Amino acid sequence: MDAATLLRAIYLAAAALVLVVFALPQLRSRFLDYGARTSDQREEKKLERQGDVFSILLDYVARITVPHSWFTSFYAVSVTCSLYWLSDLGFGGPVHRTMISRTSSQTPSMTVSQVQVAWLAMFVQGSRRLYESIALAIPSQSRMWVGHWALGILFYICTSIAVWVEGFPAIQNYTFSLKHFVISGIRLRTFLGTLIFILASGLQHDCHAYLAALKASKKGEHAASASQYRLPDHPAWNLSLTPHYFAECLIYLSLAIIAAPRGSVLNWTFVSALIFVVINLGVTAYRTKEWYEQKFGDQAVYRRVRMIPLIY
Repeated sequence: MDAATLLRAIYLAAAALVLVVFALPQLRSRFLDYGARTSDQREEKKLERQGDVFSILLDYVARITVPHSWFTSFYAVSVTCSLYWLSDLGFGGPVHRTMISRTSSQTPSMTVSQVQVAWLAMFVQGSRRLYESIALAIPSQSRMWVGHWALGILFYICTSIAVWVEGFPAIQNYTFSLKHFVISGIRLRTFLGTLIFILASGLQHDCHAYLAALKASKKGEHAASASQYRLPDHPAWNLSLTPHYFAECLIYLSLAIIAAPRGSVLNWTFVSALIFVVINLGVTAYRTKEWYEQKFGDQAVYRRVRMIPLIY
């Protein structure tokens, strides 16, 4: 199995795992919710006394959590991996030397310029999210299941590889120098993908900045209880109830366009990553709408989509 196929299998297996957890109520209630959405369930679980061994085991596993602030580690890993691959592939490191003996130059490949643009886009994405998680984060007592954290780390490691793995036939014998850090020979498809990436990144940053300001204002008003949450009134929330998730999907769609190898419409490794992103964020968006309905009533979110405009 080549590296690209392995990455696709990992993404799709992770997506299937999320769907299984979502489909089974015993797993969904324990492992999918975190942050504000867990507050009500914690109160309910205080009243529950499940005696069977399986439920006790699930409860024990669900209690293995990490601080929600550990989200920052996702983006630190992403940036670190991007810089490592820049040095390894650009200057003939151990992975580069190993891949040369296992890669056919006849395999359809991204161009060198595509690899450069895809690497830069992923590096910018990781750096922006790292900045946001440090500069915009509000201290919180929220926690998430350790499985969320491990899956996130795995995703960003794999995605740092997806940036170049289908372009290795083009770069394996390419000698890099400082002059090659100037990107040239951009195709129309790459330009369009980059434009989508820039617009989606701007939308997501605006949403994250707005949510951070909303949390800061609530903290200033000493609004600590979930009952004092309110629906966001930012224009982006007219698109969906989770526009920052929608923007994330667009970002990975743009990478699938940017990194499409010769003869392909899309980069199917990034399409596999996109499937995971859509499913992972989609189940969270599903729970988010349920939570809004419980807090503010059905009419408050009537006809408002969960994540993707006109679709879901």
